[in-house]
Amino acid sequence: MLTAFKVRLYPNKEQQAALIQNFGCCRFVWNYYLNKSNTQYQETGKGLSYCDMATDLTQLKKQEEFLWLKDASSSALQQSLNNLEVAFKNFFEHRAKFPKFKSRHKKQSLRYPAGCSIKGNGIQLPKLGIVKAVISKKISGKIKSVTVSKDSTDKYFAAILLEVEDVLTNKEGKISGIDLGLSSLVTVFDGETTYKVDPIKPTRKYAKRLRCRQKSLSRKKLGSSNRKKQVKRVAKVHQKIANTRQDFRPNLSHQLVSENQTLVVENLCIKGLARTKLAKSVLDAGFGTLVNFLGYKLERVGGIIVEVDRLFPSTKLCHCCKYKNDSLTLKDRKWVCPKCQTHHDRDDNAAKNLREEGIRILSTNTVGHTEFQACGETVRLTSNSARKRVSKKQESPGKLRCTGRVSRQ
Repeated sequence: MLTAFKVRLYPNKEQQAALIQNFGCCRFVWNYYLNKSNTQYQETGKGLSYCDMATDLTQLKKQEEFLWLKDASSSALQQSLNNLEVAFKNFFEHRAKFPKFKSRHKKQSLRYPAGCSIKGNGIQLPKLGIVKAVISKKISGKIKSVTVSKDSTDKYFAAILLEVEDVLTNKEGKISGIDLGLSSLVTVFDGETTYKVDPIKPTRKYAKRLRCRQKSLSRKKLGSSNRKKQVKRVAKVHQKIANTRQDFRPNLSHQLVSENQTLVVENLCIKGLARTKLAKSVLDAGFGTLVNFLGYKLERVGGIIVEVDRLFPSTKLCHCCKYKNDSLTLKDRKWVCPKCQTHHDRDDNAAKNLREEGIRILSTNTVGHTEFQACGETVRLTSNSARKRVSKKQESPGKLRCTGRVSRQ
């Protein structure tokens, strides 16, 4: 099993200069062979493979005007070519966009595929020696690669990829339903109790500070040293927002995984929600990232995550009598069932329905609804002047993925 973690690096001045040179060499190799491959493709209809680029790089380093490429690690240059070939492959298989040229004014990174090791409180890197690092936990496993990066605030980091033994345990715990939302990030029901976790909303928290620094940046003259300094001040606010998100989601996912054996979540359409007026709050919540964290962490400990179809009426359905309240709107946070007169909290009721549906999916190993069909559920926001659109797609049986995640196809 492969696992990775990120550590902070503190290189000295000589090591910083060497890293900047290595960043430039890897960036040059990427841009040079990207341009050469594009030119050859236009002329012959066929691009360059990794073997072609690696052979040409050996001859390129012998030329007098490119002798400075020998100062960088040869393995890092070859890895840059390998990354370029993977980028082309992902493009032609429709998994990513066309590779772009790299710029010195953006985030810099390079990967060492070999020759790295942990030495005390530092990391041994090729042609750099031991670089001081903050390693917070004991490393056990074989180091596959180390990716060194420099962000926009001139901080250095190392992402260490490790190969460790698979240690799967028969995890014992509860089955909980999780409702994702904006007023409460997660609402968890474990069969007995219900609790909520509020969102952190870092974008709105630092909006005023970001606005002031961006205004100051807009007044600076293009190309001036003061503008470069202000760009870093703006980047620090963005980094603060990103660090707040990165600290919150792993901690929340670890708490949920440690308390539960099976988690039932709703398969939301994040791209669709990001096109509504709630886009900032939706993207700030990071539903997709949170579900991904839950998936791989449950996989490691032998747990299961179940994804319920997004068209399942978890909010509108009374968990007591199964009455479906079609008149429920987004602003109704609490409602009373017209049939059994039960008072419902919107999020609590959804979490209970999701848990029940997840148990049914696990018991039958199917995804179709027994009583409620997805066909006919409204899937888009509509207005009085617009024609009401409904989904005509019927549900099909789901599959149990190798990751232990039950999903709907």
